Amino acid sequence: MKGLPEDLKTLLIAPQLARNWSAERWSRAAYLAQSGAVLSRVAVDLAALDQDAPDQDAGDQCAGDQPPPWVPGLDACLLSAMRNGARSQMRLSWEMDRIKRVFWDRDLKIVLLKGAAYLAAGVPCTRGRLSSDIDIMVAKDELAGVEAALLDAGWVSAKEMQGEESGGYDDDYYRRWMHELPPLVNSERKTVIDVHHTILPPTGRVTADAAELLDQAVPVESEAHGLKGYFVLCDTDMFLHSVVHLFQDGEIRGGLRDLVDQTDMIRYFGARPGFWERLITRAGDLGLGRPLYYSLRYSSALLDAPVPASALQDAQRFAPPLAVRMLMDLLVPRALSPSYLFESDRGAGLAGELLYIRSHWLRMPPLMLTRHLAIKAWRRIGGEKTA
Repeated sequence: MKGLPEDLKTLLIAPQLARNWSAERWSRAAYLAQSGAVLSRVAVDLAALDQDAPDQDAGDQCAGDQPPPWVPGLDACLLSAMRNGARSQMRLSWEMDRIKRVFWDRDLKIVLLKGAAYLAAGVPCTRGRLSSDIDIMVAKDELAGVEAALLDAGWVSAKEMQGEESGGYDDDYYRRWMHELPPLVNSERKTVIDVHHTILPPTGRVTADAAELLDQAVPVESEAHGLKGYFVLCDTDMFLHSVVHLFQDGEIRGGLRDLVDQTDMIRYFGARPGFWERLITRAGDLGLGRPLYYSLRYSSALLDAPVPASALQDAQRFAPPLAVRMLMDLLVPRALSPSYLFESDRGAGLAGELLYIRSHWLRMPPLMLTRHLAIKAWRRIGGEKTA
């Protein structure tokens, strides 16, 4: 199986080994990290390396909030990346506080998802993580009330924010077939909120029991950032949500950050007693075994995630047929690996396109998919924007 670019992998799993790199090598590796949307994460990890070093000079400005002095010529780049990550976390915290204020007088179970959930649960993958929006999940019968409250509080549809009319095919598609409402944008802060009622499209070949996910969600105990009162998915479900977002509902192409998230969760949750047995059982119960198999396979192969041999063995029962596995081994690493400038791995573009087609095939039955693609193609011919 092809791996990630070696220098990028080093920065992600063992950045201390990069101390003696040349400026040219650093420049290339930083470009790859930026292309893979993980440069802020790399910058934070680099800044933390020398914090407790006994031989650190007093003049070295590396107290965890500055790039290390031994990275040649990239101080401004890394500092900017770190600040972008910190700004993203602050923005996420503020938005969670604003959203909670909208529903402060309602008996409503709001479950944070993705980046917001990682921050609330204190999962290590939140360090340096950039979040473009905030995702929440509520029971399906609460959707109308939640949307109405957000609209009253200053959120508008993303299409309206872009000067387009709301409604039409895109709006109908979200409301009838998707696992979330059409995106909403705050009219003042321009932040985006996605309101989910489950974690996978109901039309997909694989779905998940939303009621079961909500039932097992756990309250956030932290008082920081105004998080008290929110819920997050339990540890197994939080991991599985990331897994299905990348390997079932997503196109995989450009999803390196998600695989890094999963690797961090493997280290963090995997140390909990009984986690692996609960994870394998939960994936089977929810019908999410195949995407879990892919996550464990590629996080361990590409990022050296410490997946126990017993867990890999147990996940084998979810494995696809040999021909499918061989094809995925050929496509996935190429689609996940960022390219350097105009250089790219032979077949990377084709791999990304094939996995993009796969994502649509998994999301809709054939007739529905044919109709959907035909409508989008017709609208593109007419110069109309599509979702």
